[in-house]
Amino acid sequence: MSNLLSTIRVTICVLLTFVWAPFVSGQFPMVVESSPAVGTGGTVYRLYVQMQDPTDRMSAVYGNNAAVLSVDAPAGVFNSPFNSSWNASGINPAFLPVFPDMADDTYATIGLTGPASTSGIVGAADPSVVEDSTQPITPFFLTPGATGLLSNTLTGSSWYILNTAANGLPDADLRVLIMQVTTAGSISGQINYQVFPLGVGADQVLMQVPFNGEGTFPDGGGSDVLGCTEETACNYDSSATADDGSCTYAEANYDCDGNCINEDALGVCGGACAADADEDGICDDVDDCVGALDACGVCNGPGAIYECGCADIPEGDCDCDGNQLDACGVCGGEGIPAGDCDCDGNQLDALGVCGGDC
Repeated sequence: MSNLLSTIRVTICVLLTFVWAPFVSGQFPMVVESSPAVGTGGTVYRLYVQMQDPTDRMSAVYGNNAAVLSVDAPAGVFNSPFNSSWNASGINPAFLPVFPDMADDTYATIGLTGPASTSGIVGAADPSVVEDSTQPITPFFLTPGATGLLSNTLTGSSWYILNTAANGLPDADLRVLIMQVTTAGSISGQINYQVFPLGVGADQVLMQVPFNGEGTFPDGGGSDVLGCTEETACNYDSSATADDGSCTYAEANYDCDGNCINEDALGVCGGACAADADEDGICDDVDDCVGALDACGVCNGPGAIYECGCADIPEGDCDCDGNQLDACGVCGGEGIPAGDCDCDGNQLDALGVCGGDC
């Protein structure tokens, strides 16, 4: 567990270093050599970092949105079916006499052409990898015919070894192998790597090296540094001198961190609602009532202020129920009762007088 935690801490430290450390040009160039493939056709390209001192240490190869890692092989690369690993650890020397073209395999490495355990280097260690799950780099070293490797996200990717691994030290030619690519066509791209001069991590040097075919890069003549040169892009690289087409931009109405920068009155990102004064969730320019309906359904009305609530008593009625006065003046009444001669309950006497006593 302690070894695992140590590895995690070192990995995090390495990735943070890639973000904040300064870029140094030309101090540790990359040498690309080519030779015919063992198998039929194709060329084996080997990428080395040229060190300056036997104690210089190779630490990591990396890529992210600030330093794009890319390899283009338009003709497709050769990946041996007998190496199941993305690095050289799967190239078993015992199998080479039987499967000689396994030596042509495309793989990532740091100072190894096979497993660390059979390298003969005391203290050697196979490299480890961290990669963005949305943009992994290992398929390039595992897929027959793969045409490209790209790492340009914020998370990025890297293969690396710890500072204690002896294969980080240069060979007799003061070089450290970092990649082998076999293809029937050309290769180009940009490789970024971290070197510890004299083995001192605090003095780290980061290199961003564009390359094209074989040669030494940079060549001392001010080779271009590839990257995004558009200042409005989310991954603008101030150190880039030539645009590599990797620029990415924020979605309309959002910033590069995914935050909305153009929210309308309804809280819709990029929406067209200019105002919602009554905050009812309906844009004012289509709202039938900017405000509130009263109890009578009137927009911003006074409410039930009439005798019958929302309306006065209709003309001819005597109450709010539609009743009218009868002949006796009773609202909703039925008139003079049968046998009466007036509304006071009087009746005709023997002389025909209403209410008389004859």
